Amino acid sequence: MSSKTIRTLFTAAAASLLMIGCGDEESTPDPETPVARPAPGTASKPVKGNTIVQKMDPDGEAMHLTATNPAGKKFQASIGGEVDVPDEFPEDVPIFPGSTPMASLSAPDGFIVTFKSTEEQQVIFDFYQSKFSDGGWEIAENPMGGNQLSIDASKDNRTVSVIVSGRTGDSRVSVIVTHTN
Repeated sequence: MSSKTIRTLFTAAAASLLMIGCGDEESTPDPETPVARPAPGTASKPVKGNTIVQKMDPDGEAMHLTATNPAGKKFQASIGGEVDVPDEFPEDVPIFPGSTPMASLSAPDGFIVTFKSTEEQQVIFDFYQSKFSDGGWEIAENPMGGNQLSIDASKDNRTVSVIVSGRTGDSRVSVIVTHTN
């Protein structure tokens, strides 16, 4: 993935993070409040009372973004290069064995993690269907057609949507976890 593609995707992610975390309030940063200077390879900027820290890996293959709103809620995103599953990702939400995280988004109300796998889409879908069933999740299948399969599962105050897409031997698995209060 090119640096330009990563930057474009992250600009979209930053806008999304701000829209999710800001609400309708507009605020202006206090000019008397000091702003920490970013480390080399990072950028930090207050935007409408939010602080955004953007870091590009030295090789230019990955970007990490952290946005903090005035209430102190953090939103984090990573794309490209080596991406980790967020530490707070629920342990009872299955991750397909052998898959590799490509992108992640972490917010107070949930997560989105996209994985790549060389396994066939149907095998991945069947894995999630089995794990959710065995784990006590309430399952709702959402047939999407074409080369996409989708399954939704609910448990306690969480909903997980899994979308499996791609081509033979090159699958993408998006796992979306949302919390309801």
